[in-house]
Amino acid sequence: MGNLKDTLREFKNKKILVIGDIILDRFTWGAVERVNPEQPASPLVKVKSESYKLGGAANVAENLSSLGVSCCLFGVIGKGIYGNMIKELCIDKKIKFKYFCNDKPSFVKQRIMAHRQQITRLDFGEEGLEKITPELQEQIMRILRNELAENCYDFIILSDYDKGLLNNEFSQQVINLAKSKNIPVHVDLKPKNVIFFKGCTIISPNKMEAQEIAGIEYSNGKDVLVKMGESLSEKVNSRYVTITLGKDGVFAYDVQNKDCLIVETKAREVADVSGAGDTFAATLPLGLSCGLGLFDAVRLANYASGVVVEKVGTAVSTIEEIERKIDQDSNI
Repeated sequence: MGNLKDTLREFKNKKILVIGDIILDRFTWGAVERVNPEQPASPLVKVKSESYKLGGAANVAENLSSLGVSCCLFGVIGKGIYGNMIKELCIDKKIKFKYFCNDKPSFVKQRIMAHRQQITRLDFGEEGLEKITPELQEQIMRILRNELAENCYDFIILSDYDKGLLNNEFSQQVINLAKSKNIPVHVDLKPKNVIFFKGCTIISPNKMEAQEIAGIEYSNGKDVLVKMGESLSEKVNSRYVTITLGKDGVFAYDVQNKDCLIVETKAREVADVSGAGDTFAATLPLGLSCGLGLFDAVRLANYASGVVVEKVGTAVSTIEEIERKIDQDSNI
């Protein structure tokens, strides 16, 4: 495990570019003391406080920043109060935010929390799904070309939450631009958009997303997972495939070498899975950019995710927390 801990110290020397759908996570914290008299089948939540966190691609960026990485985030927000909150949070988290505004609302996910559990979720901004115009995309690409001309990045992460930015034309432009700069691309994608990301370096769906994309029913066995990995790679022509399996861990597939590994989950107690995929999406390319092979990079990302799922709400991991997780695993 020593090389994994050594790799953590190299994170501060890396520069990662994140492009994707920006979401603001709003948490309403309360307590349930009785049922709702107006709707007896539902609980009555007495609100005690509220908090806000970066979500979607912005949470990927915050995970990187939390690990000491120099991170730049590209995405679209609205001009209202929530857009301003996203900008302020990025400043607070030391994220270089290249934002693009329009007259549509920002995307907000409001989670109602009580007794460390999510009661329900409210989604706002879906009426803005068509807000990414060709003119706006061209503006983003122009700034992106300038950014890559002026700065050297170790990896590009595309964080797809199906909110309109990462359509086929735009995603292919980004991937082709990255190839021209010899920058690998990691994609965390939604199944319906898989064809948008042909030519990427690595994709990392979860098991349900992988099942939908591959058309193969999931089971926790090597033969089935290899078939899923092969199918996923064929669809995007990627070099690597990883599939996060929840309590079953992570499956990693090296397409070129036809080699695979299943890594057991490192979470001792799952409190909340919100944002765990973003943590994995941030840490995996970091490990690869530091020179780790696929399997060791997956092990490292799995430790980081194990830290996050033990926390309530959208969360990030730190280098110290990952080190403790590695040490705990070594002592078992």
